[in-house]
Amino acid sequence: MRSVRTAIVTGANGFIGSYLVHALLKRQWTVYALGRSNHGVSWPERLRAAVRSANLTGEDPEWSRLQACEADLSRPDLGLVEPARFLAGSDAVLVHLAGDTRFFAPDPAGQQRVNVDGALSVVRVLRPFISRAVHVSTAYVAGDRAGTILEGERDVGQRFHNNYERTKLQAEVAVLGWCEQVHLPLAIARPSIIVNDTVRGRSSAFTHLNVLVEMANRIQEFYGITDGQVVNPEIRISFDPSARPNIAPVDPIAEALAAITEAPESAGKTFHLCHPAPQPNAEIFGLVLEAFGIRGRIRLSFVHELQKPLTKTEEMIARSLRVYLPYLNQQAVFDISQTRALIPDYERRFGPASVDYLRKVIAFERAERGHMKSH
Repeated sequence: MRSVRTAIVTGANGFIGSYLVHALLKRQWTVYALGRSNHGVSWPERLRAAVRSANLTGEDPEWSRLQACEADLSRPDLGLVEPARFLAGSDAVLVHLAGDTRFFAPDPAGQQRVNVDGALSVVRVLRPFISRAVHVSTAYVAGDRAGTILEGERDVGQRFHNNYERTKLQAEVAVLGWCEQVHLPLAIARPSIIVNDTVRGRSSAFTHLNVLVEMANRIQEFYGITDGQVVNPEIRISFDPSARPNIAPVDPIAEALAAITEAPESAGKTFHLCHPAPQPNAEIFGLVLEAFGIRGRIRLSFVHELQKPLTKTEEMIARSLRVYLPYLNQQAVFDISQTRALIPDYERRFGPASVDYLRKVIAFERAERGHMKSH
């Protein structure tokens, strides 16, 4: 198979998608990004703003290689007007990232239509223009399981934490089955918990790290303390201190996804895009407090279950962490054999979370809070 240097990307203005598009442009790919205008902002404007925000090098990509194609992914025909005029003969690789990622969507049936039916519509409509596809799922199709999760496992009767996990597994099964029927080579990529980039501490979504930083911000505000100031009250948190949530910065994950997109031999395989050496909760939260300069000055107690009465701070923390606790306390270990085989230096792309990195996350989160307050 000849080397394909054209990609069609859905979800290109999303968190992972914007970093992926920038990575592909940097690798001299031409990218057709499918999306739609929103709230009076055109799709080309939305797309460029997202990709520009994901630029970690300070050098603009070759914008002529980025084509914004107006599309409505909620429609079975994608709402594409004369798609052949844009895509004919492209022989592209499709990377499908778009979806409803809310853990508790208010309309579960609507989330299923987006994540399952929408994924099928994308591959069906774009089949004439693509030679391969990469379907981006989540490592948490594993559901509520412990132990080692193999990359090739799908439905093993697992329970799910939420409808998001369930619909992402359904989408994997449906897309895989359809692609096998039409002999379309397919790779499946499963990112874990994707958090702020390593260069600026930026994220375009409210990630698990942002929750921990926001929690520390609120503790400071509640007690009226500043960075490094002493405070004595004990705070109970329902963390398993030894659990190792699989938190991975977005930039090495996007680069790994670009490598999967680039490699024809990725077809037929499933790849866990996860941190190879996740750190325990106690270490991560200790680093957050150290980055704030208050480690050892707030007494934290890790408890299995919070017993009433709760302080107002404990109530605030419990509310903030409610939807994230299953992931922060999960006991699964994600196998990365396929990923390591395709990308030999994969593990070297990741380092442990550090105080320097978390200070970048804190600075970003505080700047975002200030921006929201000013508006």
